[in-house]
Amino acid sequence: MGGLGLQLHQYDSSSDIFNEFRINCEKCRGLCCVALYFSKFDGFPSDKVSGTPCHNLDSDFCCSIHSELYSKQMKGCLAYDCFGAGQIVASLYEPGDWRSNSQIAQEIFEVFIKVFHLQQILWYLSEILTLMPAKTLWKKTSIYIDELHILIQSSPKDILNFDIEELRTKVNPLLKEAGELVKREVCHTNREIKKKDFIGHNFKKSKLDGYNFSSALLIAANLESCSLTGSNFIGADLRDTNIKNADLRESIFLTQGQINAAKGNKNTRIPKHLIRPLSWM
Repeated sequence: MGGLGLQLHQYDSSSDIFNEFRINCEKCRGLCCVALYFSKFDGFPSDKVSGTPCHNLDSDFCCSIHSELYSKQMKGCLAYDCFGAGQIVASLYEPGDWRSNSQIAQEIFEVFIKVFHLQQILWYLSEILTLMPAKTLWKKTSIYIDELHILIQSSPKDILNFDIEELRTKVNPLLKEAGELVKREVCHTNREIKKKDFIGHNFKKSKLDGYNFSSALLIAANLESCSLTGSNFIGADLRDTNIKNADLRESIFLTQGQINAAKGNKNTRIPKHLIRPLSWM
């Protein structure tokens, strides 16, 4: 597999800044199973509209078929990751649940979806703080992170009134600049990929260090045994992407949901802050 031997990420050994994004379903009250739209085509148990509980959601907010998700090929359920939004939103409300107060249930669902997007942005910003080539951006990035932490811990009303599109307008250039600084460290040639549709494309054993796959469709693409140091996967669709034996340790802007949706194995190397799916073992 190889790679360039570059260490782009530097992690603070005294703390894990990604802990806040780990899902804790026991403290969530099943929000993802009710607030979200489901499509059977996308690997969920059935089609359902937002605000309707999944028919597999038990009274104690557990999934009645959780142990069977892999055998039943529930890819949507297996891949989904809320960046810790569930437990955050649950903590903003009084003890109880959305079923006991129908008047506030819709608000809870809307706050959950909003916090999910805020947590996703926070995830990307947090990764900038681990990227050595982007060290010049750390101070500005930390300011955004502090502001978002204050917002998320405020009130449902403040969260709902927050203009997330305005935030994206400010943050996107920062993420793009971080990606450019990493690419500059990895390679001295232009590896910008204007094409975005790589559905089913065979990259097997390719050296793709520094490539920009941002927002690319990599559904069922073959990245087996590829070297991907500094490759940018922000917003890329990795459903059923073959990353067996691939080296993604120093890829950037990968999320847990993307890793969950891809097909890896015990030899797939992933960034330190991501968790290896049990199905890969």
